[in-house]
Amino acid sequence: MKHTRTLMTILTIMLLAAPAAAKPPAPGDTLPDFTMPPLAVAQDRTTLGLQTNAPFSLADIDAPYVLVEIIGVYCPICHEQAPSLTRLHKRLKKNRLDGKIKMLGIAAGGTPMEVKHIRKQDYRFPVAHDTDFKIYNALSKPRTPFTLIVDKQGKVLYTHRGKIPKINALFKKIKTLVK
Repeated sequence: MKHTRTLMTILTIMLLAAPAAAKPPAPGDTLPDFTMPPLAVAQDRTTLGLQTNAPFSLADIDAPYVLVEIIGVYCPICHEQAPSLTRLHKRLKKNRLDGKIKMLGIAAGGTPMEVKHIRKQDYRFPVAHDTDFKIYNALSKPRTPFTLIVDKQGKVLYTHRGKIPKINALFKKIKTLVK
């Protein structure tokens, strides 16, 4: 009996002392600083308002807000959602909101070659590659797709994990956020 209590006490201390599992960013959080490599599709720099195709951060993007879509190059749900995001990207331009919010995909584990391929196929907005998973890890390894809207300081205003069921509702949310 004494050994059982001692074992229970040790296990309880170990559980309490164990670090909590990190969670992906949530509204109100501030993203950690990270730098993205030069874009695989060089003309994407123009869309993002970058001066050169060099390493960049979210703060370098020429808009007060950025919709970030964390994707897996081989994630079927990500590819299923891509056409809706492309329509959202076009709608932001049509409604002249693209000066207030830019869209950027980040391909977790994706190589420059894979990003070039998906940009031709599904994603009609800029996508950065995160070949070594540094950004993905810094964001606590969110399941993909993972959508965030952040401001210039990296403050998270919106998140959604998984396929966005109603892109129109997201568009309305964006209009409210970027006023």
